[in-house]
Parts: sequence; structure tokens; C-alpha cells
Amino acid sequence: MSSASNGRKNRPRSAGNIFQIGKPPCRDPERRESTESTRKAQRAVADCRMIVQEFNTLVALYRELVISIGEITVDCPSLRAEMLKTRTKGCEMARAAHHSLSLISGPEDGEIHPEICRLFIQLQCCLEMYITEMLKSVCLLGSLQLHRKGKDSCVPPGVQSKTEDSSDIPILEDTSSSPTDFPQLYWLVATDIENIEKDMREMKNLLSKLRETMPLPLKNQG
Repeated sequence: MSSASNGRKNRPRSAGNIFQIGKPPCRDPERRESTESTRKAQRAVADCRMIVQEFNTLVALYRELVISIGEITVDCPSLRAEMLKTRTKGCEMARAAHHSLSLISGPEDGEIHPEICRLFIQLQCCLEMYITEMLKSVCLLGSLQLHRKGKDSCVPPGVQSKTEDSSDIPILEDTSSSPTDFPQLYWLVATDIENIEKDMREMKNLLSKLRETMPLPLKNQG
């Protein structure tokens, strides 16, 4: 037994047998660079998607504020302030979305990912709705001005119309602003209307640029 063990030579195991390593992985620089560029493109698309979604949310919020104008008969400064804040943020996000989308769109006549096409269509629809809501807000604010102006011209300052002096029914008066405040109020609303029209022109130009840079398949559909 000892002789058999002495006659057998213990051969050292090779590293390949120990770790069961086959062929070393082939590290192709071009493949690694291609993978990294794909990841960057995916991150860019994800960022653009997030910006477009945020713009979509702001458009919906602005639409709700515009609807609120149609439900009131007197001017509401807090509502106009909220509309200005939302509209300013919306214009910023629209510009950011257009810029982000222009970076990932690629050549106009080249192959384009379906997700990018979807973002083009979504941004176009959001811009069209945004412009429509701004136009609607201009019309509603203008109607409030006319309503207030006609109301103040019918009732001279210091004169209160009563049905009967002996009536015990209290008369509800509009205390939102006095007649002396009307010129300033008129100027503030007029300034808001001018700013909305300015933003509306900018968004129309942005929409035109978006349509010009759309991929050919989307242009052909339009």
C-alpha cells in the first residue's frame, strides 16, 4: 500500500482545473462603447419622457384654472396670480421638452425609435392644447373686463339702487373693488392679457419649430 502510494506521483492541479476557467472573455472596445452609448440614449429618452409628462400635467392644471375664470363674475387677483405662475412654469417646461427632444431625435430621414415618435406626438398635442387654453383665458379675462366696465358705468359712485326704501331684504353689494379702483384693476387685467398673448405667440413659434424637426414618418402622416 505504501509502495503504491510512493509510486504514484502527486501532480499539481492547474489553475484552469481549480477555477474551471474556460476561454477568457473577449473584451471588445467597440462593443463596450456601443453599450455605453445605448445606455446614454435610454437615459436621455427617459429624461425627455419625464419632462413631457410634467408639461402635460401643467397644461391640465392651467386648463382647470381657465375653467375657474368662466365660473366667476368678478375679478380674482389670486386666481390670476396662480394662472401666471402655472403659465410661466408651463412655458419653461415646453421649451425644455422641445430642447430635450431635439437632442434625441437623430437625423430627420433616419430610423427613429417608436418611443421618440410617441414623445413628438404627445408634445405636439400638449402644445396645441396649451395654446388653445391661453386663447380661451384671454377671451374670458376680456369678458370680465367688459362685465365690470358696464356694471360700473351703470351705477355712479355713491349711488345705491334700492327696490323699495321700506324693504327689509338686505341688498348684496359687490365689494370686490370700489369704482375708484377700477382703472388700476382694468390696467392689471389688461397687462395679464398682453402677457398671455406674448406667451401664446412664443408657444406657436415653438410648435412650428417642433413640426419642422419632426421625423419624416410623422410629417407624412400629417
